Amino acid sequence: MPTILACPRRRETGLPLLERIRAAVRRPAALFFLLLLLGFGLRLGYGIVRYRSDLLRLSGPEFIAKWDFDALEHVLIAHALVTGKGYVVDDVPGLEGKHVRAVGQEALFKAPLYEFFLAGVFAVSGFSFALFFPIQSLLGGILSGFVGLLALKTWERPAAAWIAGVAAAVHPVLVNSASQPYNENLFFLLFVAAVWTFGRWLDTRLRRWAIACGVVAALWILARESAAPPFAAMVIFGAVTGWREPRRLGGLGVIVLVAAALIAPWSVRNYVRMGDVVPVASIVGSSLLQGNNECVARESVLTPFWGEGPCRATDAKRAALLARLKPTVAATVVSQDRVAGQVALDFILNNPAAYLKLCVRRLWTGLLPYNPRADQKFIQRTAFTIFWLAIVPVGLLGTALHLVLMPRRAVLLALLTAVNLAALVAVLITPDQRYRAGIDLLLGCFAGWGYDRWLRRSSDDQTESMPWLSAGRPSGVDG
Repeated sequence: MPTILACPRRRETGLPLLERIRAAVRRPAALFFLLLLLGFGLRLGYGIVRYRSDLLRLSGPEFIAKWDFDALEHVLIAHALVTGKGYVVDDVPGLEGKHVRAVGQEALFKAPLYEFFLAGVFAVSGFSFALFFPIQSLLGGILSGFVGLLALKTWERPAAAWIAGVAAAVHPVLVNSASQPYNENLFFLLFVAAVWTFGRWLDTRLRRWAIACGVVAALWILARESAAPPFAAMVIFGAVTGWREPRRLGGLGVIVLVAAALIAPWSVRNYVRMGDVVPVASIVGSSLLQGNNECVARESVLTPFWGEGPCRATDAKRAALLARLKPTVAATVVSQDRVAGQVALDFILNNPAAYLKLCVRRLWTGLLPYNPRADQKFIQRTAFTIFWLAIVPVGLLGTALHLVLMPRRAVLLALLTAVNLAALVAVLITPDQRYRAGIDLLLGCFAGWGYDRWLRRSSDDQTESMPWLSAGRPSGVDG
């Protein structure tokens, strides 16, 4: 008899413990912390596996020589800052055969925040993996936590928040880039944090949240100038939805003024040194020309977009315009970007049908799991495909449904998704799809909502077919 009586007592004491665990993981703080650990652990583990032979061995010149393209440019600018040479692309030995722009010149084709971040990290640890890799992994973990909080605040559904946060934690681009000197994890953390603080201000109308949003937005733009259009979309959204509320308009003014005040010193510095207005970076013209020229326009609309190849016709036009300007060495980077933008605009205005075809190609190529023309291995393509199948279709469907339902906060996320996609379609989509990560994070939020609805509907259907399940469920527990 004692044994028989003990069995139900263990079940009775076990059930509250399970419910306490369920309640704990629904709390915002627990959600944020656990997603942070997941995102941090995945990035750290992947980097250790990938660079296991280099983590302790590479330092100093060997570490710098490890990189190429954008990663090397970031490191060289940080090296110049650490060694007191200013904001330039440092000319160090061993660059032969590397793809580096504007060696020895002002580095205004790069927004400054990430370069100063790397300079600060390398000044402490030296040029090695020792500090920047774990810090970037931590930034990726914090990013995952903020995505979870954003989804939780949008739909008040813990399951949706967990799915969105996990999607951010496992995003292939963000996991891969954390162990390399790329700014994706920092940039997209600031993006999601700006949206989250903006939402907090919308809910509370408190000035401290307006100031916080302005600070984060300024850092976001200083990390990459492409943040300016979505930030403008946020401000316009706040003005359109609250134009009758003077307090809200005043808060929007605080957000914009704080952001402008923090960006202004860098803009003034650029004007003093270059004699030209460069608010953050001078790269839009070069990007526009890379994606819109005679060479890429020759290909069929059914050919995946690829803007990485050379174009002699474009190079000739750009060289002719530069020869007329005769820029000084100090203004070369800015002048080249302005000339590239002029050549691209001439092409677009003179060939509107070709430009429209390029936009269509960029649109459907950008929505693929990966670019078939990119130099990616089977494992990378598999990871992109699995992520895409799990997130993008459900996220797009959830976005479309919310445009009909029109809940305010979800419409803001849908608007930011559209603005980010429109910027890529209008200018340039890179073959590695890393600029699309912000769109994927937002679609992950909508996918979380979609999966949560499906799970709830499946649970309700099961309860209707087996009513004894609901009869045994304790009162007050959300199924």
